[in-house]
Amino acid sequence: MAAGNPSGRRVRGSREGKAFEPPARLLEPLLAARRPFLCTHIYPDGDALGSTVALSRILRANGAAPSVLLTHPAPEKLSAADREGIAAVLDGEPTAAQCAEVAGADAIIVLDTSDPDRLGRLEGPVFASPAPKLLIDHHICSDPGIFDVAWSVPESPSTGNLVLRIHEAIGGELDRPTADALFVAIATDTGWFQFSNATPEAFRAAAVLRGAGVDPEALHREIHERSTPERTRALGEVLAGLRIELGGRVAYGTFTAADRSRHGVPLEELDGFIDALKQVRGAEIVFLIVELSPGRFKVSLRSKGAVDVHPVASRFGGGGHAKAAGCRLEGTLAEVADRLVAACREVFDERGVAGA
Repeated sequence: MAAGNPSGRRVRGSREGKAFEPPARLLEPLLAARRPFLCTHIYPDGDALGSTVALSRILRANGAAPSVLLTHPAPEKLSAADREGIAAVLDGEPTAAQCAEVAGADAIIVLDTSDPDRLGRLEGPVFASPAPKLLIDHHICSDPGIFDVAWSVPESPSTGNLVLRIHEAIGGELDRPTADALFVAIATDTGWFQFSNATPEAFRAAAVLRGAGVDPEALHREIHERSTPERTRALGEVLAGLRIELGGRVAYGTFTAADRSRHGVPLEELDGFIDALKQVRGAEIVFLIVELSPGRFKVSLRSKGAVDVHPVASRFGGGGHAKAAGCRLEGTLAEVADRLVAACREVFDERGVAGA
């Protein structure tokens, strides 16, 4: 791993026991890197895009020449996180030039996921590169040994919060585009500060970013009040096909590849559909099944109460948080739905035994 600090900037060390303060073992290679390569998970959401773009801007302000490459385009509504188009997007498999860019990096920084599979087509080039690999994430890291440095803080509201802490540890001005990117990251991952992960750390960050010039009302309008007619009709179809199971404790919707083709809505524009299902009274778990290709499905899960949906996702090789998780399954739509409902039933049963 690279040592030293060519930037000449002083790294302000973290105080012991402060989970949100980045450790020197992370800050030192971050500042030493001159050609860092940044990436995040497939189908990037607001936190993935915002935290990655923001860190790229922070490193560039400190003299580095970072590059950002996404496996899939982010939803257009999240464009406020990257108005300057810093993040490039793969068009199929990585090109020879893109693979060379990864191989030539002097640090690879993975944000918002610790699962190699979630890097999609970038998994091979990333882990084939000799560069040190640094993880910055707020999910539970099941195998930190695959990274040279793994800074995973599950208590953090978002990965964006951790990137803001990095900026504060390094010092320097927080410009408006970087602040906007971080606000998008934090606000979207906390449900605009409504979810249970909207902790004091989330509001502390919001105050800092507001002070840097962020306009929350304008960003909310841009993200949540500009749905296309096609997307709105598609959401209506999902809601019209709502299924209720387990005496009303589970509600779910489906969206097939044929539905997507009929409405002309790309996968990235389905972001937020799951939240509409949470309106159902009495439902403790809601999930959305989206067909990616014949026999392959992406599932998003949300909890409305005390129940933890992470165990449901983990049963199928997925993960996430107690209130928001996801996984991928194969089979027919009916088989996938039945397996998910059965897993929800098991979680409810286990919770009942535990509470007895």
